[in-house]
Amino acid sequence: MSNYPSRTDIVTAMRNPHVSFKSTEIIGGSIIQKGSRIIQYSGGYTTVFPFHKQTGNKVAIRLWIADIGDAKKRSLEISNYLEKLNNSYFAGFKYIDDAVLVNGTLHPIVLMDWIDGQTLKEYINSNITNASKILDLAEKFKEMTAYFHRENIAHGDLQHGNILVKNDGTLVAIDYDSMFIEPLNGMTDTIKGLPGYQHPARHSNKCVNPRLDYFSELVIYLSLLIYADTPKLWDDYYETEDLLFSKDDFANPSNSKLISNHLKSTNTAISELTEKLVEELAATDINQLRPLEELLINKREAAKDNIFNKWDNQPNPAQKKQVVLPNKNDITNKF
Repeated sequence: MSNYPSRTDIVTAMRNPHVSFKSTEIIGGSIIQKGSRIIQYSGGYTTVFPFHKQTGNKVAIRLWIADIGDAKKRSLEISNYLEKLNNSYFAGFKYIDDAVLVNGTLHPIVLMDWIDGQTLKEYINSNITNASKILDLAEKFKEMTAYFHRENIAHGDLQHGNILVKNDGTLVAIDYDSMFIEPLNGMTDTIKGLPGYQHPARHSNKCVNPRLDYFSELVIYLSLLIYADTPKLWDDYYETEDLLFSKDDFANPSNSKLISNHLKSTNTAISELTEKLVEELAATDINQLRPLEELLINKREAAKDNIFNKWDNQPNPAQKKQVVLPNKNDITNKF
């Protein structure tokens, strides 16, 4: 499909369900309005409508307004994959072909479960003075990304608008147009994400792959640690498209005041992770990036492990008496 409808054309179609709705999944249902205004949420490539099905269930209908590169194949594969995965980190997601008639042409939709919750920024804003809640959010985010890694999944566009915090505190990732799953291996990396979340090398990345999220994970997790530690920073960033760091910080980290300040943080977790951020920014290809769980390995613990590995693997003294290693207790006391 080469011709995509405008948002105005789509709204007109949604106002006329008896003419426009062609799929059994949405026939008899209705868009949600506030007064005479249709509620819709616009993204770069899509527009989303809250929708009441004939059964009364609230869902979301998503239509494309621009090409993301074989949207049908992507959406079908992701729909089938997530249905089989059946994991709470993802909303129900079903691709339906020829669902809505717009200007005489049938267009596909994605029908998604409606998730009640706050976006990442909304949740931070509601809890910015509660450090324990922000740290708990960071921990839950880390657990979510670790799950993605185990399943060889990348969301591809991790940012504040695509992560929802439900009322029970659990996380749900939404918007899967830039997702990597194994069936999509080799597909073009079309949607690059918000600059304040993405490594500078992302713009030159050709194909979706399991490492798409690695830098975004680091940015989000580190930002949450910083806000828990220094909540007064929040007022400067709530209204921006960044969570904390910007594309300018990433383009020139040596001149970034934000990065410089947190390299010197008295909070060791923050200073060490900011150092890791600088290390990751030296990469020229996102395939060189490391996952969050690897970046979180503490330097001191890694040093201990390295020394103890040498200890455990030392040659048999009876064979090589010249090898002498210090007492383990003495080593531990140095750290």
